[in-house]
Amino acid sequence: KCLKRAALGRMCTVLKRQKASLAYLEEVRKHLSRLPALDPNTRTLLMCGLPNVGKSSFMNKITRGNVDVQPYAFTTKSLFVGHCDYKYLRWQVIDTPGILDHSLEERNTIEMQAIIALAHLTCSVLYFCDPSEQCGYTVEQQCSLFRSIKPLFANKQLIIVVNKVDQQPWETLDPEKKEMIEGLAKDANCSLMTMSNISEHGVSEVKNTACEKLLASRVDARVSGKKVEGVMNRLQVFHPTPRDNVEREAYIPDSVKEAMAQGKIGSADHRPKRSRTGYAPTVEDGAGDDEMVDTEY
Repeated sequence: KCLKRAALGRMCTVLKRQKASLAYLEEVRKHLSRLPALDPNTRTLLMCGLPNVGKSSFMNKITRGNVDVQPYAFTTKSLFVGHCDYKYLRWQVIDTPGILDHSLEERNTIEMQAIIALAHLTCSVLYFCDPSEQCGYTVEQQCSLFRSIKPLFANKQLIIVVNKVDQQPWETLDPEKKEMIEGLAKDANCSLMTMSNISEHGVSEVKNTACEKLLASRVDARVSGKKVEGVMNRLQVFHPTPRDNVEREAYIPDSVKEAMAQGKIGSADHRPKRSRTGYAPTVEDGAGDDEMVDTEY
């Protein structure tokens, strides 16, 4: 008993000394449990851009997610994951925090979540721009941010989304700003689309285009792989050519014609005849009133 008491006392002393470390591990466990479950292999749409350009509002439009939307910067402080369907496939939609235009060393942990997602996920990227400048940043600043994070768009399907066209129509935008945004799309060799979350103009078109571009890239990646070559070597495609110019009509044997006429295998209009076995005769079967069975009680 003395040895047991001494051993238990020693164990309690060791655990008390590790109390701070164990409390830290518990906080880490709680934090990891709150992180969104990202699937890096599934079809993914990722939205990025400066704060307050309409990323969260777009996610609420195309998914069942309920991301908080407020008229101030950094309302979204972590990655939010939603899901939508397109062509009977489940798609993963990721809303990232806003990114400011400064060096990598000056970015905080909130911004780094978006940077890490762009760097490590194979996805279709939607870069949001606000031509109305209601987000608090000029078009020049938005273009500058695009150029600074452009290396992260390598090997990804990219679409530049001009949002809030209900406040500032694309047709009446200043020519210099329009040329600046169009220059980004031309340099990056990507699509340029207009949209409005308020009027829902172009929301479905942006989603469908992003999904189609990602599907096409995934198909091209599989076709260019080595596995396809091994399968193609086993396939043989034959193209038959006519041996003469004689027209050969479809031949129906006489026995089949007689059976069809008698209604054994189908009626004359090629509709199958339903079996009436086990059912009382009806007027449609040609039965008279004396052959009808009275089923009323």
